[in-house]
Amino acid sequence: MGKLFIVHPGGNHIYCCKECKTPIAAKKDFIDRCKTLVDGQGFLFSAGFNVKESHVSERIMAAVEEDTNIVRYLSCLKCKAYMGWRYEYCENKEHRYREGNYLLFPSNLCPGK
Repeated sequence: MGKLFIVHPGGNHIYCCKECKTPIAAKKDFIDRCKTLVDGQGFLFSAGFNVKESHVSERIMAAVEEDTNIVRYLSCLKCKAYMGWRYEYCENKEHRYREGNYLLFPSNLCPGK
């Protein structure tokens, strides 16, 4: 099967998978808090580490108006726990800054070292 290589994002302040404590994101890469009505609040990061990305999927965001986004769902590389998604394309022009960035759910993260 091969050896699993875990990457450390660097820095003193990181976020880890709540289940297995694998490093997932660094505080230095934090961009914004985002609200998703179905899944609750998410943290937007410019980089994600030790996550497996799914195939491209359409996700309909029903905030005020319906927007279709193209995303890749993320799971922890080590324990396969659901982490959030990475934006590939945002239909809403106001949300285009999210493209290429990682939306991670704080309920699935814990502080790490």
